[in-house]
Amino acid sequence: MSESNISQSTLSPADETFKAYFDKPFERKIMNIEYSVLSNFHGQGFLAGNTEMHFRKGIEEGFNGFKADMRLSSDGVIVLCHDAGYTFTPDGKIATFNQDNYTPIHDMPFSKIRDLEFEHPFEGQILHPCTLDTMLALCEKFDVAAYLTLRAEPWRAETAQRMVEHIRAHKMEHRTIINLYTGVKEAVDCVSALLPGLVYCNTKYPDVQLTTELIDSSAADGYKIICLNNHQLATVTPEKLQYAASKGIRIWTWGVSNKAECAAHIAQGVTGFQMCTRNVTNAVIADILQ
Repeated sequence: MSESNISQSTLSPADETFKAYFDKPFERKIMNIEYSVLSNFHGQGFLAGNTEMHFRKGIEEGFNGFKADMRLSSDGVIVLCHDAGYTFTPDGKIATFNQDNYTPIHDMPFSKIRDLEFEHPFEGQILHPCTLDTMLALCEKFDVAAYLTLRAEPWRAETAQRMVEHIRAHKMEHRTIINLYTGVKEAVDCVSALLPGLVYCNTKYPDVQLTTELIDSSAADGYKIICLNNHQLATVTPEKLQYAASKGIRIWTWGVSNKAECAAHIAQGVTGFQMCTRNVTNAVIADILQ
């Protein structure tokens, strides 16, 4: 993120904190992002990810930001969903996703999607699909980061265009991270042309290890973060962390599920998490760092 892309005079305190995190990639600050899948919330029942209730609970838990997975409806509305579509119960409610039996989101108009209900209520409330607009409004109000996964398969320029419109509308230019699981350079170039100065994360699948070659290619493609699966912790060495820092890249991880794993990753030098388990919150991380 360069000074030319961010005017100091327009940054809020939350923006400044976000900017400082990436300007000093080897400092021991932790970015803790709430993951976006169906989960058992403190044993209280299943809370569907990518819903407004999911994000509001994340605010209560003290997360630095929220991960959201973007899908485009047939009429161009960005709906948040981890999967490519919805699997329905016999009575038409959204059930656990079934890869072999689902309706693609891009085949459904938003007028239909917005009225859908998830199979499992939470705390007595019926849950509905959430839009990017609603999620960014929460991020703007509560000064948290937006960690947006460009998931269209294949990703489409229209999704990027609509996303940028919402980012601008909610003044989230300085607190947005674009996450790409496949590391598509074309997507980085497309979004950068629409809105310069965003941060990009190159999230890797479980079999990918941290190498100097990966660091070099990620830096060349414009990434500020490499996010590895927790199974690759052993490949995060002090030497590679120093090398990544010299390229302006932070190392994050996903798939961590408990405090012990979180502590091990922090000890190894990881400075960011995509968290699925909510008992590993910012408070736990702060306790480990003391």
